[in-house]
Amino acid sequence: MSKIRVNIREQYVNQYGLETANKIRRLEDLQTKRARSITSLNFLKRCRDHSLIPTCVKITAKKDILGSAKILKQASQKLLCQCIRENRYNLFKVNTAIEKASIELKNILTTFDYKSCIDTLNQRETSKYIACKNRQILKYNKLLKNSNNKTGKWNVNVPASTTDTQIHTSKTSTSVVNISKQILDAATVKVLEKGLNFAITPRRIPFEEIICNIEDCLIKNNLRKEDMEAMRQDVSSVLRRSKLPKPNLSKEESIALKNLRARSDITVLRADKGNATVVMDTSDYNTKIEQLLSDKNTYKIVNKDPTNKILKETNDLIKKYSDKLKIDVKLPTCAKSPRLYGLPKIHKINVPLRPIVSQIDSPTYKLAQHVAKVLSPLRGNTTAYVKDSYQFVSEIKDLQLTQNETMVSFDVQSLFTCLPVQDCIEIVRRRLVENDMPEEYAIILKHCLTTGYLLWNHKYYIQVDGVAMGSPVSPIVADIYMEDFEDRALKTAPISPRFYKRYVDDTFTILPTDSTCIFLEHLNSINNNIQFTMELEANNTLAFLDVLIIRNPDHSLSHSVYRKSTHTNKYLNGASHHHPRQLSAVGLSLFQRARGICDEKHLDAELQHVKQVLRDNNLRAPRQRHRSWRKKTATVERQPAVLPYVKGVTDKIGYILKRASIKTYYKPPTKISQLLPSVKCQIPLQDAGVYKLDCECGLSYIGQTKRSIETRVKEHIADMKHQRLTKSAVYQHTQQGTNHYIRFDKPQILAKEHRFLPRMIREAIEIKKHPNFNREDGWNVPPAWEPVLKLIEPKENKNTARLPDTISSFCMNRNG
Repeated sequence: MSKIRVNIREQYVNQYGLETANKIRRLEDLQTKRARSITSLNFLKRCRDHSLIPTCVKITAKKDILGSAKILKQASQKLLCQCIRENRYNLFKVNTAIEKASIELKNILTTFDYKSCIDTLNQRETSKYIACKNRQILKYNKLLKNSNNKTGKWNVNVPASTTDTQIHTSKTSTSVVNISKQILDAATVKVLEKGLNFAITPRRIPFEEIICNIEDCLIKNNLRKEDMEAMRQDVSSVLRRSKLPKPNLSKEESIALKNLRARSDITVLRADKGNATVVMDTSDYNTKIEQLLSDKNTYKIVNKDPTNKILKETNDLIKKYSDKLKIDVKLPTCAKSPRLYGLPKIHKINVPLRPIVSQIDSPTYKLAQHVAKVLSPLRGNTTAYVKDSYQFVSEIKDLQLTQNETMVSFDVQSLFTCLPVQDCIEIVRRRLVENDMPEEYAIILKHCLTTGYLLWNHKYYIQVDGVAMGSPVSPIVADIYMEDFEDRALKTAPISPRFYKRYVDDTFTILPTDSTCIFLEHLNSINNNIQFTMELEANNTLAFLDVLIIRNPDHSLSHSVYRKSTHTNKYLNGASHHHPRQLSAVGLSLFQRARGICDEKHLDAELQHVKQVLRDNNLRAPRQRHRSWRKKTATVERQPAVLPYVKGVTDKIGYILKRASIKTYYKPPTKISQLLPSVKCQIPLQDAGVYKLDCECGLSYIGQTKRSIETRVKEHIADMKHQRLTKSAVYQHTQQGTNHYIRFDKPQILAKEHRFLPRMIREAIEIKKHPNFNREDGWNVPPAWEPVLKLIEPKENKNTARLPDTISSFCMNRNG
């Protein structure tokens, strides 16, 4: 050890103690080990790529046997591949240990000392890496010389191959933003860096779901019986031979994800913009939500769940106007309360939350969708309306500014919660009359807008003012109101903008430089509820939507893609268990956006950026496909099939369905976000589906319901109380002896399913799987599926929910 190196160690010992100095030594040893591992791994990969067998894995025979050379070579190559896998795993463990050691030192050393220490260790690691690399090069070239392969020489001065592993020194993740008080270990950060939409390779093949969806598709398409049976046999054959794909998470990542799921002190959620993953303290998240709900001008807490009341009012409206307005809306039989959650705005001070209300399956959701479709033609008929970024670019490409003009962006503050509902309804009513459309839609719209409520932390809040957040009709109404607002504002403006375009609540305007503040004051004077903020061009640039508008020296305008400073360039990870078409769609959409938004001056740079982003996300750049002008063969219109994606299994089934002109859409398996604690308030047993009630004797009752499972379980309880022997198989079972107690407090959800046919088939499959006391076997499952059903092993479902233990005690007291 050199004198300088000893002095540095003594310095750390004197300042931080011997234990800290030993931790630094430990980190140095780990980095040295990493340098050796990387060069060793690169050596082995080069040998594999050029069909060379290193001495460490070469297998020889003591006796020359006919054909032995080929067998030994193949065995040696397999051993080489195994050696590469082992080296990769060891390198991962070393990297994990380095990350952990770096975090420990960062918490001990000062910022300056930590940076100085890491820089010194990185320099030493690089020196070690170069020395080891030179040795491996000599060894490789010697091996190459002794073989018949004269290609692929590895020189010292040749840049690293694309297959070579490089040294990645410790750095902070840009896609994982930890604003909590907790320290995340390296494995946790690594798994979160994959993104919350990362689909995990399934641990079991969902035979039940595949069979249900195939049967549903075949029956809906009304195929001939012989064709249906042939397809069942083909699909059954694929399922019987199916194998699970390789896992796309390491053991350490799986453990980290499991530990993260068990934690209640932190909340993991997606950032409002930029696709970052944010880690917050749960207490901090709850406090910020409560601050949003404390605004008494917008929200009011209520003591009772208003879901059933609103559902009844919605049903009454549909019955009243269904004939005249031809409303064909099927309301959910198990309506859910709209649920509030927040997305952190990491680009703003103190990281406020953007409130989001999930309205799916709420009492008015389907009706609001229908009204939105009807009212949609009433918007977008003004010159200021902008449909999307592509239309905006086409509008500005020929614009020429003058020297005394400025680009300005005006943005409405909290538009949806500030919209005056009565004014909105009146404006829509006027538009309906002007377009000879039934005025009754204004009555239905009023119901959709004024019944806004939400659920958070098992408390119900009604929205006092503003349009219902998350409702499908709210953006349409907001557009119509803003068209009326800007019409009044522009007619009475002290100065008229030369160029004015708006997308919902965001406006791009060209104004004289000295009139921007005057125009802002005018906009804010129209309605006290609708207040604007202003952003002026800076450094000759201004952003609008995802377009960056650039003023050139001659005052013409250029345009390119705009990204916020918090944008992470994270998209769907290429290792995610998505169908290849879904993975390639990422690149296609990014290239399409680049060509649609960028001018010729900025297009090449944007395309290069997109290619780099795709590489960073383990995605391939899509091939340029030439359009085929051949006429496509006319096919019968078929109902598509929706299957869970399992690589090597359901994609083969897709080819079978294609023979009958049936398209297949693939949905990815469980994503990381679905394995983490939900930020939405969860109410158990609120879905339709298939359920199981266990008896103490070991048998179970399997049932299905189109309403909520909670409602159906309560009906079973009522049957027990009223002793309905002929109606209830559950009550009849309890009468067969003193040893039968139904565990109503622990119903199990076997499958969530709103569709009738898949639900009936799933019930029949579950009846076959579990020992039961059902009176009937349910739906007649075709015999072609029997060999597949034998592969399914019944297992205890963890998706249980506890109800108040009233009926269990009732049964015990009655039989006791």
